[in-house]
Amino acid sequence: MNVINKVLELINKVFIPILVKNEMFNLLCFLLILNLKKIKKIKPKKRIKYKAIVLYKSGGFDDLVESQKMSNNDILYLICPRIFFKYIFFSIFENKSHNLSDLNYLSNEKKIINLKKKYKNFLVNLLKILKKKYRIKLIISFGFYFAERELHSACSKIKIPFLLLFKESIHSEFQKNYFIYTFKKTKGKFNGYKIGVYSKYAKELLLKSGVANNNQIKIIGCSRLGASFSYKKIVPKKQILYYAIQDDRGLPNILIDTFGGKFYRHLTQHKFYKKRIDWNKTHLKTMKILKEFAKKNPKIEILIKVKVGQNSNLNEYKNLPNNIKVFTKGAGHKLLKYSKVVIAWNTTSLLEGIAANRFLIIPYFHGKIKNIKKFELKLNLKTKNYGYTENDFCNKLNLLINSQYDESFFHNNLDSLEYYLGNKDNRAGYRLNNFIRNNLSYKKNNLTKS
Repeated sequence: MNVINKVLELINKVFIPILVKNEMFNLLCFLLILNLKKIKKIKPKKRIKYKAIVLYKSGGFDDLVESQKMSNNDILYLICPRIFFKYIFFSIFENKSHNLSDLNYLSNEKKIINLKKKYKNFLVNLLKILKKKYRIKLIISFGFYFAERELHSACSKIKIPFLLLFKESIHSEFQKNYFIYTFKKTKGKFNGYKIGVYSKYAKELLLKSGVANNNQIKIIGCSRLGASFSYKKIVPKKQILYYAIQDDRGLPNILIDTFGGKFYRHLTQHKFYKKRIDWNKTHLKTMKILKEFAKKNPKIEILIKVKVGQNSNLNEYKNLPNNIKVFTKGAGHKLLKYSKVVIAWNTTSLLEGIAANRFLIIPYFHGKIKNIKKFELKLNLKTKNYGYTENDFCNKLNLLINSQYDESFFHNNLDSLEYYLGNKDNRAGYRLNNFIRNNLSYKKNNLTKS
């Protein structure tokens, strides 16, 4: 963060509560404009006709950039720090206790309901000025974030289309019912304009849980997969990329930890999930194998990508051989570009590896887990892509890293790209562009096709 951003962050923290308390809408709107930054990567090629605010979130932001870098002719995209609206939210709620979160936005408490209404009405007044004076045409976000939920409603009130590009679609079969059950009880109705989703499953999730109606949802696919598709033409180095396994990928653990086991007592399949599972042992075994492999093959570089938010200050990442590098920041798919072999488990990165036509190997030495298939992604890969024991994994890793790369040959089945990310055809960027352009104006009753 540079000096200007640090100063602006301090100004926001100090002055937003004061401006909110005194309902100084014009000054607050001016401060909001100061926070907006042009997204230079997708600047319009022609004269500006529209202005759109983008509430930043990695992943979703990459989708937008991948779609608009070639297609954007006349929209000025302005990035806004999401914390700006959090400051307004907390100023309205004035430290009053509440249990609202990204996962849980429903409440029966009268004081919370009234505070939500107060927050929405405040945003309506702010947005009226923003729309009139600065001609903001559109607002885009990437998830159901608690401080933005009333922003959805406020935008609808004054006819500013609020588009939500929903990224959740990579769930195992076992997770599906947990998410539908949870969303139905905690998410509440989407009161923005339209939602763009990756896949049929993502649409099903929002429909079955009652979050949105059919006319609000459009399947567009994952645009940022386009970057991975472009790597197919690049002959990779003798380089291994390991996306560090997360303990709970494909499992409902985070939902159970958040809401408690009793919350799911009426969910039938929860009765069969008595013994908690996690993949930490598999991760540790994989790290051990890679350390030994690195020592034996000092000329082969091994990259380890730790997901943002994961603890990278752990023993397994210390005292590593010189040819192992650990990455904790930035988008993981960029590391694919020159990597030949990709190691991962239950993650979007596997799908990106498939799109990039890289050699894949999946650590499959989890021990005895009953019905493990229901906890893993459906990838339709070959036997050679799975290391069933540590020894089998080592042998296959050696084989793949020394294999000849043929860019004209499809090394993996592409069906999972359609199932999870709706982008087997590499046309999601085109669909996202159409989705945005078709929703630049607010249609009556929100019933038109997008």
